[in-house]
Amino acid sequence: MSTLSFKEVIRREKEQLRLRREKLQQQHGTPEQENWFGIALSGGGIRSATINLGFLKTLNKFGILQKADYLSTVSGGGFTHSYIQATAKETGDFTKLFTDEHIAAMRKHGEYFTPGQGIWKIGNTFLISVAFVVSWLMSLISPVIVGGIIYYIYTIVIGFTGNPVADTSNFAFGGGWWALLIAGGLMLLHFVTNIALNFNLSVSKQFNKIESAMALIGLILYGWILLAGVKAGDRLSDSVLVNYGINAVLLFVLGFFTNPNALSFHRFYRKQLADLFLRFSGKYRNMALKDVFDAQAADKKAFIAPYPLINTCLNLQNPGGGDKFKGSKASDYFLLSPLFCGSKLTCYVPTDRYVDYRKMTLPAAVTISAAAVNPGLGNYSNKLLSVLMTLFNARLGFWISNPITLVKSYAIVWWPIYFFKELMGRIGLSNKMINISDGGHIENLGVYELLRRGCRLVVSVDAGEDRMYSFAELNNLIIRARNELGLEIRFRPDDQPEELIRPRPSQVYSKKRFAVADIYQWWEDEKIIDPATGKEETLIINFDEPKKTGTFIYVKSSVLAPAGKPYLSEKEDYLKYGTYKYKVYHPDFPHESTSDQFFDEIQWESYYQLGQYLGADVLGIKDLGKFEDANGPQISVEQMLAWFDEHVALLEPAPAPREAPGAEQEVFESIKLEQPEMKEVKYQM
Repeated sequence: MSTLSFKEVIRREKEQLRLRREKLQQQHGTPEQENWFGIALSGGGIRSATINLGFLKTLNKFGILQKADYLSTVSGGGFTHSYIQATAKETGDFTKLFTDEHIAAMRKHGEYFTPGQGIWKIGNTFLISVAFVVSWLMSLISPVIVGGIIYYIYTIVIGFTGNPVADTSNFAFGGGWWALLIAGGLMLLHFVTNIALNFNLSVSKQFNKIESAMALIGLILYGWILLAGVKAGDRLSDSVLVNYGINAVLLFVLGFFTNPNALSFHRFYRKQLADLFLRFSGKYRNMALKDVFDAQAADKKAFIAPYPLINTCLNLQNPGGGDKFKGSKASDYFLLSPLFCGSKLTCYVPTDRYVDYRKMTLPAAVTISAAAVNPGLGNYSNKLLSVLMTLFNARLGFWISNPITLVKSYAIVWWPIYFFKELMGRIGLSNKMINISDGGHIENLGVYELLRRGCRLVVSVDAGEDRMYSFAELNNLIIRARNELGLEIRFRPDDQPEELIRPRPSQVYSKKRFAVADIYQWWEDEKIIDPATGKEETLIINFDEPKKTGTFIYVKSSVLAPAGKPYLSEKEDYLKYGTYKYKVYHPDFPHESTSDQFFDEIQWESYYQLGQYLGADVLGIKDLGKFEDANGPQISVEQMLAWFDEHVALLEPAPAPREAPGAEQEVFESIKLEQPEMKEVKYQM
């Protein structure tokens, strides 16, 4: 089976999604104007996962989540995505998501790397330390295999002529001591000089040159002595040579089993994520990616959730990326989805066709999408980092079959080669295996794939770390969309993110937590067959005037100014009391470092509540608390479009359309936590 282009992939996806709409009795738009609706959840680790969990809870309350055609996620957003997909498949009912039991369990285990309390936390901390050391030692098996094979081959070759180990005793006890004394004295002098001339620019480098010359001379001399020693001694016996040959062959065979995907810390990371977000998924806890969505199934569990687009980054480090990528830190958008996997550069293959993709599981795909630490870092790749991360086993990425070179159902790989490819930064398209990692290494919002699919409505939650509100991820998306897709994301004059969402130093808080943009198309490409040559060529069609193709809702994790101070009892309302104080004592909230992957209950609850009210703001809901004990009215995609494009209120009573809230608006209003016995309290953070 040949590979597919991304346009063919999208065409086949939409055939399945139309069937899903028919079976769920949903229809957005008309056959002439299909209103494809996609939700994108950004990266940002546990912070992003928790915010997005709250955000989707609000959307689900009003029947919006299930109406989405696509759910596109990156990194931490994928944690929440896995919960939605697997739990909806287990229960078959969207009303059974976000239950008190689910939320309480996730809140309690927010420190998912080292969960537990007291002695259990200490034990889990020790466990993660041992797990990393063990996986690091296993990662070194590949270079040991290569070194062992070289040693045995060398020994066999010279063993035919004489003793492979030369007699170096005279050198060791003679001139060798003098060499060691000279080298030691030089290092001592270097040490003293460095201390005395701390700020000197060149003296240390001069010493390094002398030391390098001495090391080179030493290696040459020792090599000459070894080779000279070959002429002396007896030839090795045939039995010894055979044993060495067998050892070399065994090491070579072992190389086919040292799969870094199985030996790296990726496995431990995946297990911890599954324990937190897939604990209520039953038999779907570790389901194959190909089984996540099937619109042709009779049971609606197979297609009840939106179609998943799990975004990863295809790493193409130079020179492994090929000559055409020279001068750039090349990468591509690599998609993992139930129907197709691949990228534009590699083309796409059916997920159920080849072993690598057929065996891929949902938690594995989500973990790859969150592989922020990896020798290949997409746009952020660095040769020195590649060396250090490979040597110290910072390898959360994944090696998977290259669709370009994959012609059989199973790729036979000698894995030690790929250790050195990572070490030397030679990850590219010419390899049988390609390296994929965190989708944030190329586009952290997860919106790009939705733009490719021509979604009429795109809701994007940016929960990445951005304490300076520089909107770097949004800028990256806008540039890539314009240059690669011919799409302009144009924010409306009264909806500029830097004016509404970025807090002013004198005010600290945001005026608004989302902004609305229109999507315009400036050009498009089309594949045609040249009648003269019969070859396929790309035709670029430029428009004199751009045409509007969609509406883009950009939601940013941000906090509005509180309006007052409620009375909260720490004893009776422990979580409410804690979350109220959280912003006061954590000024970086909601942009605390992504390196903090250890959320206690108060921190987790604060971000979870924030997500709920981000969703309420987007829907224009002033009082979300009154919908806590019951689902809200069902909101259609067309109503949402009318709300954003024509200012038609979704609910009554509703706020004045498009009115930016002032400093008096509450941060979190009328929130009732996941504990029914608590009384509803109005408060702000």
